[in-house]
Amino acid sequence: MLFSSSRIALQAVVFPSPAAMAAACLLLATGGFLPACAQAQRWRIASDKDGIRLETRRIQGERFDELRISASLDAPPNAVADYLFGKYLEERNRNVRRTFIKRGRELTIWSDVLDTPVISERCYSMRFERRAHANGEIRVRFASLDYVGTKPDPDCIALRSRGEWVMTPAGTGTRLTYASLTDVGGKVPAILAGRSLSAAAIMSVRKVVAGASGLPLPRGIGD
Repeated sequence: MLFSSSRIALQAVVFPSPAAMAAACLLLATGGFLPACAQAQRWRIASDKDGIRLETRRIQGERFDELRISASLDAPPNAVADYLFGKYLEERNRNVRRTFIKRGRELTIWSDVLDTPVISERCYSMRFERRAHANGEIRVRFASLDYVGTKPDPDCIALRSRGEWVMTPAGTGTRLTYASLTDVGGKVPAILAGRSLSAAAIMSVRKVVAGASGLPLPRGIGD
């Protein structure tokens, strides 16, 4: 999804994570990914527990690590993608005020105001775009945009994020991979915010795995 009180709030960026960017090469508005001019290190396994693997890597010029979380579930890719565009985005969170700008099965754009007692408000808009591939894989790319609408506070800090959800067919189920690079903005120490972003990202994947499978959501969602 900054510290214990805002851990859950960050899930909305990803929500569904997220979010989240400072590199000039980052093509946020188009949902693009890192071009050749941004060098990335190899992925490093940070944790692997209860069927969910978290990997991180450093990106040249970025304050925060890029995250990659993977898991498996029994639901097919289409069901997972439908959940992402449906209940995942609709889940209430007491720290987030969300306004949908465009709502569709293939493209959704919304604006969030993230309010926590620890940091200043974050204002950002996000773009979700769904693409199906011939091999049955579905990718949902997301990227932050300039805030769409009137900011509740002109000094609200922008949160920037980009990444994708990848749903790959695996037998009758799905291999789910979530990758994101998020910068919460402001002067929050990266070492502290990074821990919270990792925890929020794992919680987002747990939420999708449970929700798309028709299981109860993990405790803490929407707190």
